[in-house]
Amino acid sequence: MAIYVLRTWKIKPGTWREFQELSNDGVWPGMEAAGAKIIGLFTTIIGEGNEVVLLTRYDDLAMWERTRAWEATPPDGVDGEVWQRAREAVAKRQTLTESTHARVLRPSEYRAP
Repeated sequence: MAIYVLRTWKIKPGTWREFQELSNDGVWPGMEAAGAKIIGLFTTIIGEGNEVVLLTRYDDLAMWERTRAWEATPPDGVDGEVWQRAREAVAKRQTLTESTHARVLRPSEYRAP
């Protein structure tokens, strides 16, 4: 069964554009090559400032866990250069981050996407 991960970051003021670029151009190509599906990246317009929210779909919990390691060796089927760029972007994005939190969700049987 597919799972969804709702990840929230509190980022440093003035870093929204760079955070987006690192995600889009660096992190996500590696994650998507490993099988993740990026649903969307959001920022709050009402609520706590400098908050970023990402919703991502994974085939299962094991797939999500494989994309968490960011080890030097890429997952099977993922190009080494794409993975290395993703690793570097994750490290850079962490310097823009004050805190992060992830929730792993499963769809309701009544309103599954």
